[in-house]
Amino acid sequence: MPFRIPRPISPTFTRLLGAQGLSQLGVGFHLAAFPLLVSTLTTDPLVVATTALASVVPGIVLALPVGAWVDRAHRGRLMVGSDLSCAAVLLALTVLVLTRHIHLWMLISAAVLLGCAEFVFGVSTYALLPNLVTPDELPRANSLLSVVGQTGAGIVGPALGAISFGLAKYLPFAVNTATYLGSAATIATFVAGSDTRAQPPIGLRRTGRRELLAGLTYLKSHRPIRALVVLPAVAGFFGWMPEATFVLFVRDHLGIDAAGFGVLLGATTIGAVVGGLLTGPLAKKVGTVRTLCVTYILYGLLLIPVGVVRNPVVLGVLFFVQGLPLIACNATVRSLQQQMIPNDLLGRVGAVNRLAYSAITPLGLAAGGFIATWLGYPAVWIIAGCGFLAAFVFNLPAIRSLNTTEGDSRGAAVAGDV
Repeated sequence: MPFRIPRPISPTFTRLLGAQGLSQLGVGFHLAAFPLLVSTLTTDPLVVATTALASVVPGIVLALPVGAWVDRAHRGRLMVGSDLSCAAVLLALTVLVLTRHIHLWMLISAAVLLGCAEFVFGVSTYALLPNLVTPDELPRANSLLSVVGQTGAGIVGPALGAISFGLAKYLPFAVNTATYLGSAATIATFVAGSDTRAQPPIGLRRTGRRELLAGLTYLKSHRPIRALVVLPAVAGFFGWMPEATFVLFVRDHLGIDAAGFGVLLGATTIGAVVGGLLTGPLAKKVGTVRTLCVTYILYGLLLIPVGVVRNPVVLGVLFFVQGLPLIACNATVRSLQQQMIPNDLLGRVGAVNRLAYSAITPLGLAAGGFIATWLGYPAVWIIAGCGFLAAFVFNLPAIRSLNTTEGDSRGAAVAGDV
């Protein structure tokens, strides 16, 4: 059968994808440049770690109010505003670095502000996507957004960011400013003049505890949807465990040098991109729920043999294959959530989802460090794989019930025009 290029999902989604590519490329620039700049101002590990964690805090502290805001405001304009806010912060950083007036407290403040804006952008994108594509296209759309994000923020951006920092310290922040402006301009072309609010705006008196907790209340009474939040959070705990000591595992346990470490990281990333491109066609062929089940089981199983394999070539192949289900795991979960959660609650449930994942990730990293200290590096991978599979099995009864719900939602849902 001759190879056929998949047709574009929609012109509007194509523009969103382009905006995602621009902004995530810029994120990759500052992911590399931030720690490099911090290292020129201090060598204190605690300060460096504080700067790295500063961007995570807003997602934990502001999750509930941001979710309510996204459900009551114009989601597209929130995305444009978030991009412009990031551009303003990075432009200020560019000037401060260029004039040599930069201080650590400024970098930490910038990380917090960027974290706030990026969190609003992420929740808004999650809630807006069902208005741009049909329910059947959600797995493909989510996977393509993840592929573009992974490529920009995980591969191309950091490499170019590090290179540009070596040329001039201000350069990666200046480029990042331009990418956010480009993203904002692209999004503005399809949200201007439209109303993407799920509900009319409400006064401050009605934005009370009930509104803020509506997402949690909904999850409490809908077990299948609750499983779609619990599963990625708990599985993420085990999935992040090996990351804490990965560099030490490669260097000290396997005896692989820095170049080999980079190859192993690249193998996983390439596998994730390839798998992400295959997620949409696979979900259309076998269904979103089955795709979720296959990818979660596959990823959990592939964590375990890393603890016993020592051959670098075999490990490289294993990491590539391990990367294949990475994007699919998250894309299928998001797609099912977007298909089944009422539009006026997508922002709040999406914020709770991000809150759970953000809060549990540091715990997984810490657990990986403790296990490596007590039981050794191989034990981290074996326990992580078994725990990942256990999280899936625990949520399996609720996930199996999604087959019926998914079919019902596909028949009832219609993508809105923006």
